[in-house]
Amino acid sequence: MNSYFKIIFILTILCAQAPLELIIDTNERDVQIKPGISGTSVVLFGATPAGKRDIMIEIVGPPKNQIMQEKRRFFGIWLGRGKSYYTNVPSYYNILSSKPFMEITSQNNLNKLGLGVGNLPLGRANIKHSSIKQVEFDDRLRSEMVDSGQFFEKEGNIALRSGPGKVGLFRTEFLLPPNSLQGKYFVRYFLFQNGEAISYAESSIDLKQAGVARLIWIFANKFALLYGIIAIILSGLLGWIVSILFTRLKLI
Repeated sequence: MNSYFKIIFILTILCAQAPLELIIDTNERDVQIKPGISGTSVVLFGATPAGKRDIMIEIVGPPKNQIMQEKRRFFGIWLGRGKSYYTNVPSYYNILSSKPFMEITSQNNLNKLGLGVGNLPLGRANIKHSSIKQVEFDDRLRSEMVDSGQFFEKEGNIALRSGPGKVGLFRTEFLLPPNSLQGKYFVRYFLFQNGEAISYAESSIDLKQAGVARLIWIFANKFALLYGIIAIILSGLLGWIVSILFTRLKLI
């Protein structure tokens, strides 16, 4: 809610003149993971110079390890000995826009800016027992991440409205999947006019577990060995208690 008040305050000052650049809340936002199968909803908003301008927003999640397995048909049997090991794959990617991409700018400009799933860097992979080049593994990885709901390209998802004076407003909302990794999600904002990027801004989102779940997650990450030992002890203790109850109740 404080972010809304900041934007309103800025707009009040700028009512008499058009801002030259994007106006966003650049402070890091803490977003708590909400339980449920639908995921966690995140709202992004800000202000722009009024006029015929368009916006694209890119969200990149924290990196993770990923293994891609080569599949080859050998005497009628599918084998997968070759593997490609990645250590810096974004766990989430989303790009939003106020119009279809090609109505905002050219593919050449998107390539230069590194926007879009096809331009997303995946880092250098360690390929073992395979003659396949990394570019082929990269294409398969991107395709699988799209199919699994981790990479998105959503055209026309940003709403643009006229604001006070010479100011325009924008707003969009997107969902982080329920299995999203905790950590920093980096957000890049691009303002386009006549097919060219004329302004740029960035911010970040810190995705966290809420309440007791967050405390457990922090403990498990900072004290992994101790967490594992405690989990084994509790599991054995629970099994022992259940066996006693079943014996006393003559259920076994």
